[in-house]
Amino acid sequence: MRTANRPGQCVKGQRCRLVDVNGCGCTTAHYLPRFRQTGSAFPPLILAACPQCPLWHRIALRVGWAGNIVLLGAVIVLAVLVRTIRSIILIIVPFPRPEGSECKLCPRDWVPHMDKCYWVSKENKYWSWGRDDCLRRGADLLVIQDREELEFAQNLTGNQNPVWIGLNITSPGRKWTWVDGSTLNQMFTVLGSAEENSCAAVMKTRIKSEICNTDYKWICQKEAVLCNDWNS
Repeated sequence: MRTANRPGQCVKGQRCRLVDVNGCGCTTAHYLPRFRQTGSAFPPLILAACPQCPLWHRIALRVGWAGNIVLLGAVIVLAVLVRTIRSIILIIVPFPRPEGSECKLCPRDWVPHMDKCYWVSKENKYWSWGRDDCLRRGADLLVIQDREELEFAQNLTGNQNPVWIGLNITSPGRKWTWVDGSTLNQMFTVLGSAEENSCAAVMKTRIKSEICNTDYKWICQKEAVLCNDWNS
């Protein structure tokens, strides 16, 4: 009767395979001959165990895998950081400057005009939402100083639908007040009611009163940054 080979035993004429799970390497030199005591004419080969990896080898292997994981995480973080920086990087304001005047900068996607930067939203929200969004951007809703700036705002918004600006009435008896605390002067006229919780929007060549909870786009405004201030 033929007896089964014990684990680790290779008999002549049979195929044996070594598997090295530690990465240290097994070769045919690890097959050691030894005769069985059964009287068989074919001497079996006893497979010696693969040598155990040194401690330093196992540590280096684990450190290598950990390093790869850390490197992958660093690459992902760097990619996100580069995208964020590109979204906020400043560009030179592209309008003609008199000789000797200072260089001014505006954020990417903002429109430069004179010494200020302007940005129009793409979504429609109520007045206070628009203002909060401007504040998060380091700006505020548009405060119009003169008719030239009003015309610029009208051209910027496309003159199609009302766009929120930084003018409202917060309580009964109050006058129209800009978000910087100044009151509306006689240069401008707001069409419509001047009731509590009324907010102003610019549309075509007019400034009109609207209910503050109406959803419109909004226009943010902030001062352009001096090139020297940015570089420092």
